[in-house]
Amino acid sequence: MKKIKKTLFLSATVMLLAGPALAQTGSVYADTVSDAKSAISSNQSAGDKLVSQLNDMQDKVVALQKKVTAKNQEIANVESDITSSQNRLDELVGEIKTSTIELNNRKTVLREQLVQLQKQSTNSVSGNVYVDFVLSSDNFTELLSRSVAVGKLNKANKDAMDAVQEAKNKLAGLKDEQSAKQDQLVADKNKLVSEKTALTAAQKDADNASQDLQKKIEDNQATLATLKVNLNTALTAQQKAANEAAQKQAAAEAAAAQAKAQTKTVNNSSNKAAETPTTNVVQNVNGGSTNNNGSGSSSNGGNSSHNGNAYAYGQCTWYAYERSGWAGSYWGNGADWGNSARAAGYTVNHTPAVGAIVSFAGGQNIGGWTADPTYGHVAYVESVGNGTITISQGGMGFSNPGGRNYQTLSNVGAYTYIHPAN
Repeated sequence: MKKIKKTLFLSATVMLLAGPALAQTGSVYADTVSDAKSAISSNQSAGDKLVSQLNDMQDKVVALQKKVTAKNQEIANVESDITSSQNRLDELVGEIKTSTIELNNRKTVLREQLVQLQKQSTNSVSGNVYVDFVLSSDNFTELLSRSVAVGKLNKANKDAMDAVQEAKNKLAGLKDEQSAKQDQLVADKNKLVSEKTALTAAQKDADNASQDLQKKIEDNQATLATLKVNLNTALTAQQKAANEAAQKQAAAEAAAAQAKAQTKTVNNSSNKAAETPTTNVVQNVNGGSTNNNGSGSSSNGGNSSHNGNAYAYGQCTWYAYERSGWAGSYWGNGADWGNSARAAGYTVNHTPAVGAIVSFAGGQNIGGWTADPTYGHVAYVESVGNGTITISQGGMGFSNPGGRNYQTLSNVGAYTYIHPAN
């Protein structure tokens, strides 16, 4: 009787201790998974922001390139204007030189005329060549003739000199105007070159910023890949802990059931105490314990078809593990099996083969229905045809959750295949 009480006490203790411990374990893994998902969400948000910034910066680079191109065209136009202006300036300088030569020639002719008049004047009376030429006339008729000739000559020379001087002055004004225009064009060009330099520097800064953003995006993607691996690891650990907790719970329940059966046996034995020796009661109790342990093992064994399957019955992962006989016990959700198998050293590719496990990504189309967007799906490849595969699968969405449920699929290259080790 003392042994039975001790057994009942131990069973109750197991149940009391197992409950909080299992709940705490589940809470810890739930927090880990939640933290991993939160980190992935934060990383994806940061990645989206970086991509948006990169797009803006690339638009800025393109806009700056257009401005640099336009500025180059403006500089080319100004340089063309400077060349034309310089050519015109050179022409004006040549014309001024020609006018100067013509003016000098006119002065030479005038001096020669004065020399001739002076020679024809015998006496210098007034000191003015023209006057002395007129006064040296022999008679009145000659005086009048010389006066008219001198007047015409003087006017002609004056008009010629004035015309040449006016042309020279006009050309000099045009030269000054053209020089001012030339100086302005040169100043405009220098300003355009300065603006182009600033635009080129801004474009270089934008290019460098784009490269930095691209590097940050690549780093962010690498971090995201690591976070997803961490999430898969956390999910796998969570599932493993849940399975272990279920096994411990089942063991605790089995122990409680055993204690209850032992109590019933003791009561029955007490009613027959006058007919049955105490030693026989103890033997019956021990025998009952053996039988109950056997039934408990059978009950626990019913959770999976063979030892090592840590997946929940009725899930696609449970079936794929059972059907293949070689899959890993903690590969996570169906969508995670490709990465988990690759990490475990298995060959993973997009080539179907009989005996391979096929993994479907979350939200992937599977011959008319869609895999769960979070967990994905896995199945077993039964046969490979001409561009098709026939799979068997399990899952709660099928009439037979434990399998086998057959389906033939096309577009076989779109799926991930895990091949058994050689």
